[in-house]
Amino acid sequence: MSAEDLHGRAVGVDRLQPGDHAFLGFTDDETLWEILSAFTQQGFDRGERVGLLVDVDRSPARVAERVAGGRDAAARALRRGQLVVSNAPRFARGGFDAGRLVEGARRRLDTVLAEGFSGMRSASEMSLALAPVDHLGQAVEFEHRLHSSLFAARPGPRYTALCFWDERLFGSTDAMSAARDVHTVTVLPRLGALHAAAGGNRVLVTGDSDLANRPDFEGALRRLGELPATTLVLDITDLSFFDAHSAGAVLRLAAGLTAPRRLEVRCRGAQRRLLHLLGGRSVRQLSIVTMRL
Repeated sequence: MSAEDLHGRAVGVDRLQPGDHAFLGFTDDETLWEILSAFTQQGFDRGERVGLLVDVDRSPARVAERVAGGRDAAARALRRGQLVVSNAPRFARGGFDAGRLVEGARRRLDTVLAEGFSGMRSASEMSLALAPVDHLGQAVEFEHRLHSSLFAARPGPRYTALCFWDERLFGSTDAMSAARDVHTVTVLPRLGALHAAAGGNRVLVTGDSDLANRPDFEGALRRLGELPATTLVLDITDLSFFDAHSAGAVLRLAAGLTAPRRLEVRCRGAQRRLLHLLGGRSVRQLSIVTMRL
């Protein structure tokens, strides 16, 4: 678990929503495949077209099989146009044009919607082979242009983008740090991770709160309880998995507060029902605010 000041959103890949422009730094390929598979399957479930731009060393056919769940599933998704995989370079060295690249993304989105898909999601690998830029600052420029054009002010979001950078290649570069800052969402680097961030009187927890992450979740609650505020806020809205033990720990934190201190939990409908099932209504120091169903 990492705990840091609130800055943007850090979520599990399954919590990405249309309109999110997300960043992922990966350190091993197996974890990357797990995240890309979850990203792809979510797109299929939403009726979106999924586009994957991968490194030239990766076979598009093999990538399709990995993310779609096998050869037959990949063939069906490719045939109906719901999955598109490419390892073609974006441009030749010396031919960088951020505006042209962003305009191409906008045209693809318009085409996808015209063809009857509910939206488009794309995952793009940052690779010097795919984008032989003259310097990495050009890749950051593209990220800025893409964000301002398709995410910052576009109403009715229908586009979800995941930009993934290889920490082994770019982790020590200023460009990767700058690219990370462009994005409003960061994807947790592995499935099942837990992330906690604190700011003011609030702690936001995302990822999975289960047996494997129990000490980390309880540590986040202790940190919240130590904040010098009358109203403590625990935001679990983007928590992907919330087990009964975690819910019980939340109720114990609230019950242990002395008036006028109280705990406000911001959550989804299913999480609220679990808290109520375990006796949340009887805890006077607790208020539950349903952010989404």
